[in-house]
Amino acid sequence: MRNGNDITLVSFGKPVHLLLQAADELARDNIAAEVIDLRSLRPLDEETLMASVARTGRAVVVDESWPAASVGSYVAHRIATACFDLLDAPVEFVASEDVPMPYNHTLELAVQPSVKKIVAAARRALYLEVPHG
Repeated sequence: MRNGNDITLVSFGKPVHLLLQAADELARDNIAAEVIDLRSLRPLDEETLMASVARTGRAVVVDESWPAASVGSYVAHRIATACFDLLDAPVEFVASEDVPMPYNHTLELAVQPSVKKIVAAARRALYLEVPHG
């Protein structure tokens, strides 16, 4: 979807538009993010995914689901194992907070992935921001 050499941003479905916005924001800081839209999850296009991560050495996987047992956690696992020796940083994973989904729209947005969270994860993977936790 978008070429870049500094970091790979990966998602599928609705969050892909967040990746594109995050890539635009990162570009303002001269960070070239490659955006991959996983249009097919089965079969997973591992060839494209791993080639990108091998080139950039860094990855952020975004999934609007909860973090445990999600497609995004599987994709992050596949990257971490297939590209272990090629990674310059741990794979970052941005998902919805591990809480019951609120019914208030403002609170719902607060627990879901956002451009701000994706940019922060990319900056952590690039060692430009201190890790949280």
